[in-house]
Amino acid sequence: MRGIRKKLFITYLIITGIIFLLFYLSQVVFIGKIYTYYKINQLKNYSLEIANALSKNDDKTANELIEESNSKVIAVTDTGILIFGTRGNGQGYGIGLPKTFLNTDEKLSVVEFTHPSIGVESLAVIRSFSYNKQNAKLVLTIPLSTIDDTAMIFKSEFFLMLLICIIVIIIMSIIMSKRLTKPIDDLKYAAQNIASGNLDVKLDVKTNDELEDLAMSMNSMAENLSKAEKFKRDLIANITHDLKTPLGLIKGYCEMLLDFYGDDKEKRNKYLNAALNEVDRMSKMIDDVLSLSKLQSGLVKLKISSFNLKNLVDDVVLSFEPLLQGKNINIVTENLDVIVNGDAELIRRVIMNLLSNSIKSINKGGLITISSILENNHVKVIVSDTGKGIEKEKLQNVFEKFYKVDNKGTGLGLAIVKEILDLHGSEYYIESEIDKGTSFYFTLDKVAI
Repeated sequence: MRGIRKKLFITYLIITGIIFLLFYLSQVVFIGKIYTYYKINQLKNYSLEIANALSKNDDKTANELIEESNSKVIAVTDTGILIFGTRGNGQGYGIGLPKTFLNTDEKLSVVEFTHPSIGVESLAVIRSFSYNKQNAKLVLTIPLSTIDDTAMIFKSEFFLMLLICIIVIIIMSIIMSKRLTKPIDDLKYAAQNIASGNLDVKLDVKTNDELEDLAMSMNSMAENLSKAEKFKRDLIANITHDLKTPLGLIKGYCEMLLDFYGDDKEKRNKYLNAALNEVDRMSKMIDDVLSLSKLQSGLVKLKISSFNLKNLVDDVVLSFEPLLQGKNINIVTENLDVIVNGDAELIRRVIMNLLSNSIKSINKGGLITISSILENNHVKVIVSDTGKGIEKEKLQNVFEKFYKVDNKGTGLGLAIVKEILDLHGSEYYIESEIDKGTSFYFTLDKVAI
């Protein structure tokens, strides 16, 4: 037994010990006084009932009450005449009570005395009452030894009970400390597994307390770490694959430039432009990876503002004009003159990625339409194209990282779109049909005017 379990076990024992110590002090140490107080009150009650019976000359009831009280009883008038007694007229009227105790004006008194002949210590309750119009005293006595004996019996029973309780407490302390520390042990082993790289950890802690919350947090942490590990593997595999091709091309073009002799400026520019295009491609890939990583890290804070959707879309379309030259692709905007709320720069990135995908999907000329419709307090933005479309079985995977429908691009465009729209709390979905085109829908909050 070690650590928390040992501390819990010792704590249980200390608390139990304190409780039993308090109980011992309140019950065992003072049991004599408590029981004496109880007997005195009992004798007082009996003395009242016996005095009433004697006042009514009801000797039968008086005898029954005396038998119940287990005490020696005498009744004597103030002139010394014995009215009633369990003994004869011997010393102290047969009970050894000094007569000085009878010479009192108190209605009720309690005294302790020692029998002058046999030396027995006794307790007496003396009550004044009226008997046949005479003042009289009723005396009930019991040996103090009966109180002491009863206290000793209680003490011996208490120590037996204490021994049994200690055994039970020790057993229960072991069980409870083990039960309380088992979830902690599970959490410790799970943390060790996670630290060693085993992320397939699933804790099943049902304690309905903070430990269960901690277990759920660790499960979530392991799941997120597993996703991060998968993302890292995918990132390395895809980046390695995707960078290898442009690097190879750049190397090839550079070697051709080194081997190239002469003043053919056109050929030299061709090789240099090809190398630059591959550098741009790698730069975009790295930019996409960094953007996605930043979005998924939770470090991105939205800068919400109100902006005109048409102005933003027009700026994006204008930036694509050089790319559209010679491709016979028309971009049409409709119903975009509306004010919306959102992070303008991130929404710009969404439009750019969607527009880029649409352009890539069109091979021999086509149409791209960017429009919006009002729905309650939202604006639904639609980016549609007449491209080659996406197969239905592939649609569910388009938002996954590095997923490429046609092995073009980085496979991160729609993953970035998804993260941005999730940050905005937008609703989004995609529809597509082979040889007819694809439409992407997402919502933004409309600014009330």
